[in-house]
Amino acid sequence: MDDQTWPLEPREVATARDLGEQARSGQLALLLGAGVSMAAGLPSWTALLKQLARRADIDEATLRSLADSPLDQAELIAQRLGDRLGAGVTEIIGRVDRVSLAHGLVAGMDCQEVVTTNYDTLYEDAVESTGRFRPALLPWESVHGDRSWVLKMHGDIAREESIVLTRRSFVRYDSTFRPAGSLLQSLMMTRHLLVIGTSMTDDNVIRLAIEVDDFISKDKQFGTFIDVSGAPVRAQLWEGRFRWHVCGGSDQLQRVRQMEIFLDLVAVHAAGDASWLLDERFGGLLTDEEIACTDLARKVYREADSRASVLLRPLRDGLAMFGAK
Repeated sequence: MDDQTWPLEPREVATARDLGEQARSGQLALLLGAGVSMAAGLPSWTALLKQLARRADIDEATLRSLADSPLDQAELIAQRLGDRLGAGVTEIIGRVDRVSLAHGLVAGMDCQEVVTTNYDTLYEDAVESTGRFRPALLPWESVHGDRSWVLKMHGDIAREESIVLTRRSFVRYDSTFRPAGSLLQSLMMTRHLLVIGTSMTDDNVIRLAIEVDDFISKDKQFGTFIDVSGAPVRAQLWEGRFRWHVCGGSDQLQRVRQMEIFLDLVAVHAAGDASWLLDERFGGLLTDEEIACTDLARKVYREADSRASVLLRPLRDGLAMFGAK
C-alpha cells in the first residue's frame, strides 16, 4: 500500500509517517478533547451548557448575558441544579454509545498513554472493540503490566462527583487534581504528544503547558497539534513547542474529514499487525511491487515447508505469521 493512496500533501504524508513510527516505538501519547467525541454526536461545551441550563430553568437571555465566560455560565447552572449537576451531565453524555471514526482511528494507534478532557467512555469502548484490554482509568484504577491507561482530567460519567465543569471546580483543580496535571506534564517532557479535538483554550491545559515551557530546554517540542478550526493563528502562540498540522477545507465538515484521512494514514504506519500481508486474498491492498515481493516470500515459505530441516522451521513459522500458506 502506497502513501500516495491518501489525498494528502507530501508534507502531511511525512508528518503522518513520523507520528505512526513514533506510535509503533511507544513514544506517542494522546491528548483528546471534545472535538473527537463531537464527531460521535456528543455536544460541544457550549451546547452542553445550553442543555443543562434548560434543566435548571435558566432562560436563554440570562445564559447569553454570561456568554463571555462559559465557566460562569456553568457556575450559575450548578447553583440552580445543586447536586443534580453531575447526574445531568451523565444523562446527556451517556445518550451516545457509538464511537466515531476518529475514536476508531486513534484506538488503532495502540498508544499506551492517553489523556482526555472528555467525560465519555467512547475512546475506551473503541480500544476494547479492537480486541485489546480496556484501558485502566486514572486516577481510579491501577495500571498493571503492559495494560494501557487513560487519564480522565475532567472526570468520568460513571463517577458523577468527579466531573469538572464550573469555575469553582477549575479554580480548585490544582489543589485537588495536581497529580493528574503532573502526569500530563511528564508526557509533554518524555513523549511526543498528539493533540486531537481540542482548541488549546482549556485554562488548565494551557497553564500546565506554560509551566513545562518555562522548565525545559527551548529546543524541546511537546508534540503535534491537529487543527480543524479554520483559523490557525493560535499556532503562533505555540511555535517551536507544537508542530501544527492544519486540516484544509472550506468548512468544518471538510476539515474534520481531512483530519480523519490524516489519522487514517497515521494509524496505517502505527499498525504492527501484518498477519494478512502474505495472504493472497488481500493482494488488492498491495502495489505491483509489493505483490511481486510477497509472491517471492510465499515461494520461500513453500520451499521451507516442503523440507524436513529443523533449522528452517523458524523461517517457515515466521512467514506463516504473515499469512503465508
